[in-house]
Amino acid sequence: MKKWKNMNKLWCVLCAMCLTGCSTVFAPKAESGYTYVPIDPFAVQTVPGDSCKETPTRAKTPQGTLLQALPDNAVRMLIERFNASGTVTYGPAKLGAKGESYRVTVDYINADTINFRIWLSKSMRRTTDGVYETVPLLSPQDSRYFYNSELYRVTRDTPTDSDLKQFQYSEFNIPVYVGIGLRVSANVEVVGASANISGIGVIGAEAEAERVKGSLVVQTLGINGKSISAALPIQSELNRTTAQNAIVSVGSIKALLYADDTTVVPRVVGLYLPFPGGKPLVNAIISELSKKRVEWPRPCQMSFK
Repeated sequence: MKKWKNMNKLWCVLCAMCLTGCSTVFAPKAESGYTYVPIDPFAVQTVPGDSCKETPTRAKTPQGTLLQALPDNAVRMLIERFNASGTVTYGPAKLGAKGESYRVTVDYINADTINFRIWLSKSMRRTTDGVYETVPLLSPQDSRYFYNSELYRVTRDTPTDSDLKQFQYSEFNIPVYVGIGLRVSANVEVVGASANISGIGVIGAEAEAERVKGSLVVQTLGINGKSISAALPIQSELNRTTAQNAIVSVGSIKALLYADDTTVVPRVVGLYLPFPGGKPLVNAIISELSKKRVEWPRPCQMSFK
């Protein structure tokens, strides 16, 4: 009991930091990256982990509950800025300028991290003739290529020798988060001279002051049940009251995770982008992830003794 009380205290502190705001100024990069990226949840293929295998010196270990197999708890926040050109950049934020659009996402996840191997290739369109040319993945923008003309090829299968030579594929391991969680997202447009967009609670206050307008979404990730559905707020309008209701509902649902009538199912909930890249790269990676279920080696109980 004391353990869960301590976890709830930690959750409250993290919520206060991510849902109410932080003191950072938005600093997007033309090639943003190195960040947690929340994605719409999709199913995984569960396979036995190494700790589940029977050996001559050890009997097969029972699997235990799903929550016992998810070792990590985290509250993660991402702010996306949508540019007039249609591109998306990532970065921490405090102030948004008039006319700019943002999506602020706060995730609570109970997850396990797996390393997903992919092969990446990047092409850009030449300014001289408009033809796409393969370039190194980490190459900076220069005047030989059109701005925001990046085209990415992503595959989980090892490329053939001819493809390796033609497209200059690079091999990477992407950290992918598998588990369950809760998500609060605010899609906002700044209509005042400026607005504080550093957290969900702050954004609600800014919406009430008519400095931003937008919508609010509360979502469960792999969590279901009668009590869970009852705890979800149904308002989509963004204001101070709905933002507070969203924060309260997340806390209520978190308290129900261990209830007997709560159903939990492992899902892919997010990934970490370990190199520079914008939305086209993220979308290409997600597309490859969703082609075929990602395998999750589910640990057995002995890993948590």
